[in-house]
Amino acid sequence: MVNGIKDSIKAKLYDFAYTPFISSYIISWILFNHKYLLVYFGTSTLDDKLFYLGECHVEFLFPLYIALIYVFIYPAIGLVFYYVTLWYNKKSMKIKQQIEDETPITQEQARELKREHYKLADERDQALEKLKESQKEHTQALANTLKPLQDQIESYYSTQKVSDELIQKLEAENESLKKSLENLPLITAERDELKEKFDNIIRLDTSDYSDDEVVFAQSPTVEAPKEIIQQEDDRTKILRYFYEGNYTIASESNLLTQIVNVTKIPRPKVKLIYDQLLLERILNKNTSGYVSITDSGNKMLVELFDNSVKG
Repeated sequence: MVNGIKDSIKAKLYDFAYTPFISSYIISWILFNHKYLLVYFGTSTLDDKLFYLGECHVEFLFPLYIALIYVFIYPAIGLVFYYVTLWYNKKSMKIKQQIEDETPITQEQARELKREHYKLADERDQALEKLKESQKEHTQALANTLKPLQDQIESYYSTQKVSDELIQKLEAENESLKKSLENLPLITAERDELKEKFDNIIRLDTSDYSDDEVVFAQSPTVEAPKEIIQQEDDRTKILRYFYEGNYTIASESNLLTQIVNVTKIPRPKVKLIYDQLLLERILNKNTSGYVSITDSGNKMLVELFDNSVKG
């Protein structure tokens, strides 16, 4: 503990003694009072020392002035000298650089610079090659990562395209059905009117025919005479075409053309009756536009026209 106190006191005294002001004051005091120190530490007798001490005058103010000048004025002067020194150094370096720039290099230095240049160029080319390979690898990895997503997108677009085409076909069929439904009352009224006329023709006066002939004319199981068949309504003619023509399947356009050629019915009217048969599920048209007879349609055709064969 005592040693610690001693060390602390020594450190404080050291800091106090070696501050710029104290050190400069002590040195100045020694310079101004050196005679006093020589008398005090000299080898003269005591009487001589006391005599010289009485003659000596101890200075305190001048050392103080010197210390203040050293602390406050000398640093400013030092800054000026430091600035001037740096300015001259800067000028010297500039002059040196100009001289070195104007001085040609030796052949050996030129060869060394070329070797260094080629070395740096090779390193640059190698770095560029590595960069290109790395970029290629990253690009390939990115393409491999994005390929499943691109395939999904293409599949989605293909599905969307097919869906749009189906929707367009369904919309067209829907519009056709709407038009057919609008014309259905007219077709039904015309059919009823024609049916009534046909029934009137069937119910002829039987006075000119035998009993067998009357039965033949009135029974739907026996083929009617040619003149009566020609007076069938257009719907029955078209149905007879499907039954007697052994129809299987055809495109819509070809089917309408064949019906017109066989029955001699105008095409617009054939189209109206054809649409009605589609609505009644006697005929069926697939998505490719081909028309076939349904099972219920075949059954109806047999009920209408096959009794003559049975009979």
